Amino acid sequence: MGLKNAGCIFLAMIAVSAVDNVVASTTTGVFLWYPDKSAPPSSQDCEALVSRVRPSREKAEAWLWGRMPQEAELEFYHFLSESRMEPTFSAEGDYDTGELRLGSSVGDETAFDMIPDDHPSDTIKGSMIAPTESSVVTVILRNVPTTDAPVDRVIYYCRFTDDETEA
Repeated sequence: MGLKNAGCIFLAMIAVSAVDNVVASTTTGVFLWYPDKSAPPSSQDCEALVSRVRPSREKAEAWLWGRMPQEAELEFYHFLSESRMEPTFSAEGDYDTGELRLGSSVGDETAFDMIPDDHPSDTIKGSMIAPTESSVVTVILRNVPTTDAPVDRVIYYCRFTDDETEA
């Protein structure tokens, strides 16, 4: 193998390593759903919601398993790992819960493919936008099938501080 080929292989290894690092740095954890869809929330909007709701991982897990915590507001959560996406408000037959395959990141946006649990022959493409300096996490599901025509779904979530809520 010549020096030129060795150099190309070395550069390819660096590129693969960089992509792995980008994917690994994607925001994962538990996030609080922001209910107002009329406009994207600001960090201050998220902070006000978090202050009012007082979310916790314990409450989020109760909602995930169908148990409404005592004295809880109607709050919903989004569980996001490197291999699954699972909101607590998903309905049977919906397209927003399933296996996640993270793609590349550009800036604060990470692409993904999601295979819905209830529609395993479909793949939903989407992206997550999670600026590190903001409390807002935006999830976009593209071309979600509906009875009329495919639509994009944009869902806003708020980060909150609690032990083990964000990886």
